[in-house]
Amino acid sequence: MGALLALIPTKDWFYGALVVGIAVLGWHFYDKYTDAVNYAATVKAESKTALDTANQQIKDLTADYAAREAQNKDTYDKAIQAAALQHASDTERLRALSSARSTDPVLQGSAGLSAAIAAWSARLGRLESISAGLADAVRADDAAAVQCWADRDALTGK
Repeated sequence: MGALLALIPTKDWFYGALVVGIAVLGWHFYDKYTDAVNYAATVKAESKTALDTANQQIKDLTADYAAREAQNKDTYDKAIQAAALQHASDTERLRALSSARSTDPVLQGSAGLSAAIAAWSARLGRLESISAGLADAVRADDAAAVQCWADRDALTGK
């Protein structure tokens, strides 16, 4: 066997080793290529799964936010209606008190104070208009506070 191997020239041994080396190197790069293709497919599948999960969470959160916002809007509308009803009731009571004050001779004040009362009435206006303006301001402030709380609750999920 050694005699047969001695018949092969050295340059053929060199070329044979070169072909084997190229084949091993080709197999190595092919193995790396298949690993990269498999990794890319795995990453693509995991990315799709993660994207689907994220989209589902976004849908769920959006639906939950819309439901809470509708509930808060309903609560806000009821609070505004109650405040408007209370305001109307307060205004009606002020009108009743003002008309009672105007018709009752005891509540109108004495004749000696009529000039002072007329001066103060001229400067301050009627008690009814001042009280109604104050009630309007309080009602508007309450409505703004209720709206602020509703917005906060919608954003924080309370």
